[in-house]
Amino acid sequence: MKIAFFGTPEPSAKLLQALLKEPDIQVQFVVTNPDRPKGRSKTPVPSPVKDIALAANLPVFQYESIKKEKETALADLSKFDAELYVVFAYGSILPKEIFSHPKFGSINLHGSILPDLRGASPVQTSLWKGYTKSGISIQYLGEKMDEGDIIRIQEVDVDLEDDTGTLMEKITQAGIQSLIPLLKGERTSAFEASPQDHSKATYCTKILAEDRVLDLKLSAIDIHNRIRALSPDLGGYCRFRDKRMVLWKTRPVDFSEAPIQPGKLKRMDKKALLFQCGDGRFLEILSVQPENKNRMTVADFMNGFRISDEDRFE
Repeated sequence: MKIAFFGTPEPSAKLLQALLKEPDIQVQFVVTNPDRPKGRSKTPVPSPVKDIALAANLPVFQYESIKKEKETALADLSKFDAELYVVFAYGSILPKEIFSHPKFGSINLHGSILPDLRGASPVQTSLWKGYTKSGISIQYLGEKMDEGDIIRIQEVDVDLEDDTGTLMEKITQAGIQSLIPLLKGERTSAFEASPQDHSKATYCTKILAEDRVLDLKLSAIDIHNRIRALSPDLGGYCRFRDKRMVLWKTRPVDFSEAPIQPGKLKRMDKKALLFQCGDGRFLEILSVQPENKNRMTVADFMNGFRISDEDRFE
């Protein structure tokens, strides 16, 4: 099948790599977000998808706003005879003129079991909410976000130690396993698809800066879920000795104590440190980043800051 690929970050680059290995799938061109400034030099850096596309000598198109530039985009993309557009984490909503252009329309790989968690952050939100099951949906694009008919669904298990990075890897691999068989071989008609039950729809939004602030009065499992939803890229933070403390990785432990003092630190030995949450239970701290310091193990944190049971997070 002749396809075009729309995507931007590392997970979509992995899917593109997998598609390029299939002799029965011909990727004709790629659409990705414009190069963005990165690092202290603010030098524009291409997206992971662009890197893969250029290495494969594929034409690459980048639009600051594909919605505002839809006439230009349609003229560019009409030079090719792609039968299907495949979208995974492109980062912009495709206008109808674009997604309805190819012979078999456009399909999207979404990181949840639709109609649950429509929106911008399904992987992070599934962790935030403490899901033990998630998955992928392959759906047709429509005019309303994530409301298109479902072609295929595949579940994935969510483990207690998963963070956004590890769960996104599971989602990506499930997407590769589900999508590639669909695209192999010749097609004479559109994919079979089923309408969503819109009455059961739930929604998620982008993770905001204020979502990183940890409320230590919450239960241990709620705090753990928020930290892993924010990791490995953002991290949740609190205060320690009047400075910001980013918590990157925690682990629930079977330990509680009265009276309840949310944020109280407790040394268990030279390499284990816990903090108390609002339900009296504790989380073990595995990776932290004090303000103006690099990310470090809890052992290095304990040694460098001479932590005692009198210390606390706030």
